[in-house]
Amino acid sequence: MVSVRNEHISVRIPLVNENYNEIHRSKSFWRAWNQLSRFQRSLIYMLVIIFFFMVLYFIPNSDNVILNVEVSDPNPINRNILVGEKERKRDNELDDSQQESHVLEEPKFVDENLNQNKQPQHHNVTNRTFTGPTNDRQRVIVQAFKHAWKGYRKFAWGHDNLKPISAGYSEWFGLGLTIIDSIDTIYIMGLKEEYEEARGWIEKNLHFTNNRDVNLFEVTIRVLGGLLAIYHLTADRMFLNKAVDLGDRLLPCFGTETGIPYSDINLYTMNAHSPKWSPDSSTAEVTTIQLEFRDLSRATGDPKYENAVNKVTEHIHGLHKKDGLVPIFINPSSGQFRSYATITLGARGDSYYE
Repeated sequence: MVSVRNEHISVRIPLVNENYNEIHRSKSFWRAWNQLSRFQRSLIYMLVIIFFFMVLYFIPNSDNVILNVEVSDPNPINRNILVGEKERKRDNELDDSQQESHVLEEPKFVDENLNQNKQPQHHNVTNRTFTGPTNDRQRVIVQAFKHAWKGYRKFAWGHDNLKPISAGYSEWFGLGLTIIDSIDTIYIMGLKEEYEEARGWIEKNLHFTNNRDVNLFEVTIRVLGGLLAIYHLTADRMFLNKAVDLGDRLLPCFGTETGIPYSDINLYTMNAHSPKWSPDSSTAEVTTIQLEFRDLSRATGDPKYENAVNKVTEHIHGLHKKDGLVPIFINPSSGQFRSYATITLGARGDSYYE
């Protein structure tokens, strides 16, 4: 009996599950990655690095934006200030026609004082005594002054300024400006010898008969002011008499219809005029001589000096201004500021605001 053999082939198929799929997919990814060329892999690396740095750059900014939107304002005052600043700028953006008519109203008490042309009160002046330096610091300062005074006395005595390097001198007005500038300081320092020497020069050599032009402002604040200062310290009427002589010689500067003074004057001829380089006067100069002329009226009892500068004040206060600011030049004849002149807190405008 012949037996029959059944021949067959068996194939075992593993069960499909999730682990197999994950393993298969991961192998496929790495297989695909390894199949890439070196250039392709380098390009992908570069793009990933660029993306990483872009994320680092933009994330902080986006956080700030979120914070600004979601978090309440911790300082509402700043926001109010900014709003107020914008409103102020908008209010100040006036056209030229509006600016020309934009005049600041003066306080009532100022107008009342300006309109009172009363007789100035005469002030009695008494001699004041100074004992000189009392401590080491003061003594050092006095010694430094004596050193400078010695150089002036030796190389430039009686002239306006000393040239310390060349050991010479320079003249501006020919009025011995350094002596008049220094004499009140000399008196306060208690330097009796230097004071008597300076006083003697002023008494014998200070005359206002030089046939040359001087600047009203500079002569007022330096010479007239210096003479009045030493007069108030010493009660020496010689200084007051010199101040009166100078004040009378300066008054023709105010002889304009508007009251705005000319900037230059010849003390000998008493001929006042505008400077050679301009028909206008500097705003700071014509408005910064109030103190000296008012004090001269107080010291003498004569109101003419105060009335002259008071007229300047009244006129300036009545002019149109741009937000309270004024140009640096004003015409004595018309009494008006120069059109399109510079407005600055610097030279020729600074002391007007003082």
